[in-house]
Amino acid sequence: MNEWRAGVAFVRGINMYGNLRITKEEMIAACKQIEDEHIRILGSVKTDNILFEKRGIHYAAVGSKLEKVLTSHFGRKIFVTVRSAGTLAMLLHALPGR
Repeated sequence: MNEWRAGVAFVRGINMYGNLRITKEEMIAACKQIEDEHIRILGSVKTDNILFEKRGIHYAAVGSKLEKVLTSHFGRKIFVTVRSAGTLAMLLHALPGR
């Protein structure tokens, strides 16, 4: 089970209402701190949707690692929700009228 699987991490409360301002480049640099043999950060959509690939670990572990590094970066608790690309595709397909 060493194949790479894509996912998206949704970071809560970043760049909203003037709070916790960060550029896309700064966000990617902060997130890349968790990269290792199990996690690759691919980029982001806007600032708060982080695209990644993982292997050999659960999606929730990626979220936990991102929460730790971003909490350290901002100096306050940051919450991250992670979903697999497959789950997102399934949800989009289930939309009424599709």
